[in-house]
Amino acid sequence: MLTSLRLRILIATLVVIAVALLINGAASYFTVESHNDDQITRNLEAVAHGNAQAIEEWVDARAGMLAALEPVATSDAPMPALEQLRVSGDFMNTYIADTRGGVVFSASETPEGYDPRERPWYRQAAEAGEVVVTAPYADATSDKLVVTFAAPFYRDGDLVAVAGGDVALDAIIDIVDQIAPTPSSLAFLATADGTLVAHPDPEMSLAPVSELSPTLSAAALAELTGAASPLPAELAGADKLLLGNGIEGTDWQLVVALDEHEATAGLRGIMSASAITLVLVGLGAALLLGLLLKVVFRRLLAARDAMENVASGQGDLTRRLPEDGSDEVAQIANAFNRFVSRMESVMLTIRDSSESVHVAATEIAQGGQDLSRRTENAASSLQQTSASMEEITSTVEHTAESSRQANGLAESANEVARRGGEAVGQVVATMDGISDSSRQIGEIVTMMDSIAFQTNLLALNASVEAARAGEQGRGFAVVAGEVRQLASRSAEAAKQIKGLIDTSVERTEEGAAQVRAAGETMEEIVESVTRVTDVLGEITAATGEQSEGIGQVNVAVSELDRMTQQNAALVEESTTAAEQLKEQSDRLAEAVGGFTLGQQAEASPAAALPAGRQRLAEPA
Repeated sequence: MLTSLRLRILIATLVVIAVALLINGAASYFTVESHNDDQITRNLEAVAHGNAQAIEEWVDARAGMLAALEPVATSDAPMPALEQLRVSGDFMNTYIADTRGGVVFSASETPEGYDPRERPWYRQAAEAGEVVVTAPYADATSDKLVVTFAAPFYRDGDLVAVAGGDVALDAIIDIVDQIAPTPSSLAFLATADGTLVAHPDPEMSLAPVSELSPTLSAAALAELTGAASPLPAELAGADKLLLGNGIEGTDWQLVVALDEHEATAGLRGIMSASAITLVLVGLGAALLLGLLLKVVFRRLLAARDAMENVASGQGDLTRRLPEDGSDEVAQIANAFNRFVSRMESVMLTIRDSSESVHVAATEIAQGGQDLSRRTENAASSLQQTSASMEEITSTVEHTAESSRQANGLAESANEVARRGGEAVGQVVATMDGISDSSRQIGEIVTMMDSIAFQTNLLALNASVEAARAGEQGRGFAVVAGEVRQLASRSAEAAKQIKGLIDTSVERTEEGAAQVRAAGETMEEIVESVTRVTDVLGEITAATGEQSEGIGQVNVAVSELDRMTQQNAALVEESTTAAEQLKEQSDRLAEAVGGFTLGQQAEASPAAALPAGRQRLAEPA
């Protein structure tokens, strides 16, 4: 961080000068840049237009020469005219074809089966109705890049012949090779579909223009032709400014690529000169301002040294600065002397007051420590009481919970006993029904025994009657014997069943008596359980009331404990504040003692206290 005022003024002045020079340089740069861009555009337009005009003249000359064959279009001897055209126009071969398929070549024989009407040059000229230039192609014989000029001829509005001539593009390629506005600039000739016709690199002939740059295409070439200013593009790893110009009579476009780095060399020179000027002016200004500020700040440095002498050492406030002169430095010295005098008076007052504050702070700190100790003891006892109340509360709550559980179990037992009594009553009723059913079965068995006896009598009577009947009644006697046997067995079975039923009835009556006794016992159990439930309910209610009362006492004790803790905290804070006040008074006395003052305090620390001041009680 800069601590010197002279250095700050020097740096601020240099910054202002540098900013002014930068603004001036930027304005000059942008002005020159604008003019330079306009100059580049005009130069590119001139180069592109001039060379395009040369190519147009070359194309127009050969088109005119080919159109001059119209008088011999229907002649039977066109060879002299074709030969003259080939030589004068530097054609590789000239020829003329009629609408019947006949063709005459000036420099070669007519190939067998050759039909000129199927050739592209013939169709293109016939469709256009004027002189046309075909797309360039590589000649198979000479390996040169060649185009064909073709012109149609008419008689009374009907096509009668088409003349053509093949010409190498060496002259066009030479023109394109010589276009170089700067050493790294170049030009190329391309067709409307983006095929390169001429390029400084022979290997690029007939290649698509996109191989020069991915951003170039047929649409981009069309945009270059109508552009008002050069368009930037990257060719062969260098930034170029492209501007195009169309070639009339063809679909060719001449594109000039100006190297942007070389075109802006003047701008970089201006920037370098501005930077050097900025450095030189800054160094000169720094030297000149440094000398000037050294002279101006000489007396101010003298005043600074004097003030350092006053501020150093033991803080002697009795020393004063020299006040010679009437400038700003003398005014500063006068103001400082008055300030030191005022500070000396304030320091004397502070020294006297700090001694009284020290004594009072010591007494407050001692009393606060005693009160804090007693408050902490009371808080500790109250915490023990609170802990005991919490234990009692926990025990009572546990007892209440056990009583509630016992009450619930008693109620469950009462309900179970009640249901058991009802079940025993139902069993008694069932046993009574079984006893009644057994008696009814005994009566039915008695009736069966009576029926068996009567059947036996009837069978005996039948046997007697059969014996009387003699032979006629023998069969009937056999049947009557069988009936008697069945009646005897039925009577015997009925006696056995009756015996079993009698035994069952006796046992059923005994079981019914036992069940009645069990029912009476269950009723007594239900009554006893009900009384136990009532007693447990009363115990539970009493325990709940005790738990609630102890809870209220616990809340009151907790609140008293919280308040005691807050009081203890306040006492601690007061004690801490008193200790800090004591420390501050000590520091104040120490700070004031570091100054050399003009007079000493006459009052002692004890005398500085107000009259009637009482010391705090000693700890009990």
